[in-house]
Amino acid sequence: MTASVSNTRWLTAKDLADELQIPKQTIYRWRVDGFGPKAHKIGSHLRFSRDDVDAWYSTLQEDTTSD
Repeated sequence: MTASVSNTRWLTAKDLADELQIPKQTIYRWRVDGFGPKAHKIGSHLRFSRDDVDAWYSTLQEDTTSD
């Protein structure tokens, strides 16, 4: 089941950059390069849903198991 837009927690590029402790410009560069979480344009504003950010984080987890 998909959460409705009104129940979605939206992050700005600044929110995401602050969370990752990186410059906000890196978020914009990632978007141009096709990297990073899925972004949504809401009017003229760029937003990231908390669910999309969390899903993206899960793809970045490093495998710590050794052979």
